[in-house]
Amino acid sequence: MKLVAPVVEEEPEEVEPQVVKARPGPVRRVAPSSKPRPGELICGECGEGNDPARKFCRRCGNSLAEAEVVKVRWWRRLRLRRRPRVLAAGSRPARPGDGKGRRAYQSTLRRVRAGIGVLILGFGLLAGFYPPARTLVTQQVGNVKQKIRGVADTALTPIRPVSVQGPRGSTGHPPKAAFDTFKNTSWITAWNEKSPPRLTVQLDHPVALRKVIVSTGDSTDYAGHIRPALLEFAYSNEKSDLVQLKDTPGPQQVALRNAVGVSSITVKVLNVYPAPDVKTLALTEIELFGIG
Repeated sequence: MKLVAPVVEEEPEEVEPQVVKARPGPVRRVAPSSKPRPGELICGECGEGNDPARKFCRRCGNSLAEAEVVKVRWWRRLRLRRRPRVLAAGSRPARPGDGKGRRAYQSTLRRVRAGIGVLILGFGLLAGFYPPARTLVTQQVGNVKQKIRGVADTALTPIRPVSVQGPRGSTGHPPKAAFDTFKNTSWITAWNEKSPPRLTVQLDHPVALRKVIVSTGDSTDYAGHIRPALLEFAYSNEKSDLVQLKDTPGPQQVALRNAVGVSSITVKVLNVYPAPDVKTLALTEIELFGIG
């Protein structure tokens, strides 16, 4: 009979006692430490917002593989869709604070323009649908125009010619009588439709003429002579003005538009008001006003 040796079990080595580690409990979802911003990843365990580049939660360490992304509101998405500013080659982006004053000025200017546009539109609608308002606006505009004209007229000075040349007139009615500032004298000369009479006026120095006052006919016998109906003022600057006159005694004021830098004037009679059985033309006075 074969004998089997008994198996002797080895005793384990001695180990020093260890401190039992506490098992971590589940992290409950609580309020985040800061308000999540659009685009951040919301941790599914603790609700903390995390940067989109993170893989694990910064508070609890949970994986962010299936984390919810904070949505961007629709009005913010519209702003984000703006095209990025493209800088010219070699230019640098502006530093923080650069151009703030200019941007503020432009913003204020846009607001002022918008306000003026709204006011004009409002006044236009009011004037269109409310006749008394339209009448009031028309009167105010007319008053402003009259004031402007009054200021402009007071700034003008009489311009006196140094010489007047023209066809010889009747005895006591020479060409210079048309510019002598007297209302009881006049220039009287023969009228020829094929060769209309003209006056050549020389000034002392170049001026800017703004208006002319013309008195037609003869003051002592208005209907006894032919009267000018249309005058042409040709200037030394190679420009001209046409002056249309009424067949009435007394001064008539007409604005001049092209007489800037003028040193000489040629006044030509282009058309007349006829008189029966008369072949003489009469012109009482031409008064020039301007600046210079």
